[in-house]
Amino acid sequence: MTKLKFGEKELQIKFGYEATVKSGIIKKVAKLDQMEDIEAVDEILLFLPELILVGAQKFHKEELGYNPDNEGEKEQQLGKVYAMLDDYFDGEDADVQVLYNALLAELLENGFLSKLLKADQKEAEKKTPRKK
Repeated sequence: MTKLKFGEKELQIKFGYEATVKSGIIKKVAKLDQMEDIEAVDEILLFLPELILVGAQKFHKEELGYNPDNEGEKEQQLGKVYAMLDDYFDGEDADVQVLYNALLAELLENGFLSKLLKADQKEAEKKTPRKK
């Protein structure tokens, strides 16, 4: 779990299975890795609120919960996240890359995906011949 502070508000971020799968954020993260710098920054800024919203579902469902099949409900909750990001970026320590990297690390290293990714990495290492 990762804790993020947005002004006076602190969110506990943990990417649960249901919210992660239903949101489709895995495909969006993979797409971002393939973009050029400027284009990637633009996409990260657009994607950041959704990533935070999905990560907040586990511990902040009462305040930020939404039905992934209801686009209007999702947009309403994203509005709350945009407001939190406004508070974050008003701070002196605000850094979009640091924030995105913290969310990405939580998604890939601490969540349910970490075991899957580590297993894939071990499998790839077995298939790669070692240099002598």
